[in-house]
Amino acid sequence: MASTDYEPKLLAILSISFFLSCIFVSVAALDSALLASEGKALLESGWWSDYSNLTSRRCNWTGIVCDRAGSITEISPPPEFLQVGDKFAKMNFSCFSNLARLDLANHELSGSIPPQISILPQLRYLDLSSNNLTGELPSSLGNLSRLVVLDFSSNSFINSIPPELGNLKNLIALSLSDNGFSGPIPSALCHLDNLTYLLMDRNFLEGALPREIGNMRNLEILDVSYNGLYGPIPPTLGRLAKLRSLIFRDVRISGSIPLEIGNLTNLEDLDLSSNFILGGSIPSTLGFLSNLILLNLSHNQINGFILSEIQNLTNLEELYLSSNNINGLIPSTLSLLSNLILLDLSYNQITSEITVPH
Repeated sequence: MASTDYEPKLLAILSISFFLSCIFVSVAALDSALLASEGKALLESGWWSDYSNLTSRRCNWTGIVCDRAGSITEISPPPEFLQVGDKFAKMNFSCFSNLARLDLANHELSGSIPPQISILPQLRYLDLSSNNLTGELPSSLGNLSRLVVLDFSSNSFINSIPPELGNLKNLIALSLSDNGFSGPIPSALCHLDNLTYLLMDRNFLEGALPREIGNMRNLEILDVSYNGLYGPIPPTLGRLAKLRSLIFRDVRISGSIPLEIGNLTNLEDLDLSSNFILGGSIPSTLGFLSNLILLNLSHNQINGFILSEIQNLTNLEELYLSSNNINGLIPSTLSLLSNLILLDLSYNQITSEITVPH
């Protein structure tokens, strides 16, 4: 009788063991299929054509990093060892479900971005800078939810910046510099709360700076120079307390420098030069920016006097106020700026020379 009581339990244990073994076999089969597909994709891309066809050794190939299971997590071949060139589109990126880093900067890439890149679920670092890529940025890039660094600078991308990039909530650095982007800066980008570096200089962007830019509380570097932007500097910019570098050179901003800019007490580099229609007087709140190393307000329509508060900029090394409508006396307190190396006050209505106190 006792033996029959154990039979159902024994059968249950055997059934569970068989089920688990099936799962392990299934997982192992999936892993094997994944590794095989990765190897096939590498081989068919032709990128490593000078290497052996033995893809089983791919984890030792230059620019390839694998995890413990042998699945590829990084593709970053140094350009001095391997030039991808026009073979960029031959890589089937959809095979790399564990890829976390793709760095192909300076690889003479051409054509458009392969759509498979937008479905890489683990991708955290994507650098395609300094290439010859063209076309539009696909809106599907907004699906790369784990992305931390995105660098598409120094290519030939055109048309507008897709607002879907605002979905990349983990993004810390975004560089779109030196392309052919046009249209306004999407306000959706201002929802990237973790962003510390935002570089969009040397494009054809136009329109006003979005007021929502004040939401980017972690921003440290902001450069929108050499664009067709216009309108005033939004006072909300004064909320960006972590800013270290603010560069609005040659973007045709107008109005005057807002008082709120004095809230940016971590600023080291402030360049508002060559806007030509930026006017008004130098705000006294600039005297709060005691960490400034460079201040460039040249080639604008700034008027009024050089305020004595400028003596508070004790770390200042470079001061450019040339080609404005500044008048009056040069404050003697300028001589108190002991770190000042370069000073340009030319092409103004200043009538007296600086006197050095004894």
